[in-house]
Amino acid sequence: MKAEQTTKANRETQPLPPPDAIEVAAIEAALKRIRAREPSVSVKFSQDDKGTVKLQGAEHNDHSGWLARLANAFGSRGTTFAISQLNQIMVASRDGDGQIDSGRVNAMLAMVEAARPDNELQAALAVQMAVTHFATLKLVNRAMRVDQIPQVDSAGNLAVKFARTFTLQAEALAKLKRGGEQVVKVVHVHPGGQAIVGNVTTGTTTTTGATGAGGGGSDENRNQPHAKAIAAAAEPAGLPPLWSEDAEREPVPVASGEG
Repeated sequence: MKAEQTTKANRETQPLPPPDAIEVAAIEAALKRIRAREPSVSVKFSQDDKGTVKLQGAEHNDHSGWLARLANAFGSRGTTFAISQLNQIMVASRDGDGQIDSGRVNAMLAMVEAARPDNELQAALAVQMAVTHFATLKLVNRAMRVDQIPQVDSAGNLAVKFARTFTLQAEALAKLKRGGEQVVKVVHVHPGGQAIVGNVTTGTTTTTGATGAGGGGSDENRNQPHAKAIAAAAEPAGLPPLWSEDAEREPVPVASGEG
């Protein structure tokens, strides 16, 4: 028994091998991307056993610069709104003993800054998103720990509602950032054809069904409506006009001779 314990201890104390060439390249690429990112604004504070919080602010001596970064993170010119929202984040980060989790506070603060709000309204949504995100994770973890079906259903259903709320909040924030601008996609359809959404690859097909040098596609495509429309466009000029189903509308000419 002692020999087995000694062997296990020796295996655990053996040094790990160095990363291989692929891992080294991945590490270097990750470090390069990290260095290109701006550091997230963070807050440092202390608290006593009674829950009293003493806000220190920055982890450096440029307190005015830290306040400027905090105001910018919340899309505001001044610090009043930023401090008020920071207080809300800290309240949402208290545990069951009343202590504030500094890691959660700074994580939420990083999420708000990552949203890059342009004003206080967008920042308010970003704060809600950060709080909703952590509430969702807490409910999911609770659903995984309990073993009673009613408790699993309760925590799971709430987690789903919070997750959906997060999606709605993200969509609302995106609309606010767009300023009400709508994105419209126009799809042109040949007469007699149908709209195709997605990538379309055409090309020649051999008798065995293999795709030739021209790209993808098959003989079956010739029987599709859009293939018939392309074939009709390649016919010589002088075709009669194509009438619409509505007899009151004017005839629609068929395009011909266009490549």
